Amino acid sequence: MAAVTTTKADKPAGGKASSILWKAALLGIIAAGLGGLAYYNGVDADRVLGMLKNLNAKEGSHSSAALVSQEELAAKSAAGPWDGLVAVNDAEMSAVGFNFAKVKAQTEPVKLELNGRTDFDPTTITKIRPRFDTRVERVLATLGKKIKKGDPLVELYSTDLAKAKNDYQMKYVQWRHDVKLYQLRQKLVETGAISQQLWVDTQNDEQKTRLDYKLSRDYLVVFYEVPKEEIDPLIENLGDVMNPGKLENVSEKARMTLRSKIDGIVIASDVVPGNYYESTDVLMQIAPLDHLWVWVNVYELDQHMVRAGQTIDIQFPFLGQTISGKVNYVANEVSKDTRAVKVRATIPNPNNELKAEMLVKALLEIPPVPGHTVIPRLAMVAINGSEYVFVRANPKDGQRPVGTKGSMKFQRVKIHVAQENMDSVIVSSGLEPNQEVVTNGSLIMSQLFEDQYALDTGLPAQ
Repeated sequence: MAAVTTTKADKPAGGKASSILWKAALLGIIAAGLGGLAYYNGVDADRVLGMLKNLNAKEGSHSSAALVSQEELAAKSAAGPWDGLVAVNDAEMSAVGFNFAKVKAQTEPVKLELNGRTDFDPTTITKIRPRFDTRVERVLATLGKKIKKGDPLVELYSTDLAKAKNDYQMKYVQWRHDVKLYQLRQKLVETGAISQQLWVDTQNDEQKTRLDYKLSRDYLVVFYEVPKEEIDPLIENLGDVMNPGKLENVSEKARMTLRSKIDGIVIASDVVPGNYYESTDVLMQIAPLDHLWVWVNVYELDQHMVRAGQTIDIQFPFLGQTISGKVNYVANEVSKDTRAVKVRATIPNPNNELKAEMLVKALLEIPPVPGHTVIPRLAMVAINGSEYVFVRANPKDGQRPVGTKGSMKFQRVKIHVAQENMDSVIVSSGLEPNQEVVTNGSLIMSQLFEDQYALDTGLPAQ
């Protein structure tokens, strides 16, 4: 069997073949990038095609699949390692339509967009409870009714209340008896008609019954919350001239009307006439709607920017209103359900137009941070989850002075984004004020960088 020989021309291309495929892919990416730039940024299509032809024209008489010409390889080898800068000449800049912008220090506050809802201020809600076991006879305030301070709410009937009033009357009668006895014996002790011991006992009895009488009155006022104007008539007829009919009217003593202590609106009611209730039952709730709370959710990524005292604008989409408030509470824990931090603000509600549980959008004003910078949105390029910009290199790094001919050089710089808006980006680190970044043409600049990186290392850019 004859031996098989392989000539140089028959040998596999090896590395050259891979470079051919690599270059073909690069040219395709460049063409797509130029076409996209022309479509989205309004660059002249003829200029873009002209730049692409210039790139293809570099092949000369060599195969169109070659990555670079031998002359370029020789020139690269003589120039030494790539400095990482992208050089663009005037013709390329004119063809693409590169534009630049200066990096600015952040001076305006950041507007953090949040979602939330309104709520009652629980510290101002009054819960109406009976202070004793009772039966409800009438309900005078219904759900949603506007209430003024002192307006009647519920009429009650309680035997416990009647007993407390009777006890008050009895303590008053006993005290009046001891007062009269005190006055009588005071004259007798002055004449020596009674002993000093009896006089001391008389003084002691008067003091004890006086304290019992005042305690029973305070019990009605503080514990049962009986108005003072309803207490005084209980003892009006217990003087020297008595009215027995009035004293024995237990039915009247058992009645009481609960009245509102504040102005507001009945926001909850769970009382039915004829039912019996205990002292722990809540009959209704009244809230003053002169202000509301707003709860918003701030995600963990942004929670470090939120502080008490910051201004927050609350937008009511269905009412077309925007109301400004202040952040007055930031939760100390992350919600297990939403994985967000709850933030509370207080907003005024002078006309009671706003309701609880309304959905709102909030713009939280974050003050500018020293060291943060602002660039146009067009300047930022996202690659593999990281953000970059192309900064015009310093003159000492090879940049030609402005107004002279030749090529400009640009450095790819990684940035950390604090907030990304529709037309601008706030950068927390990576840039300094007054640096110049590429805006229009940043995508083409990124493609040129990737091409140069691949040419220098043989690997895709990271």
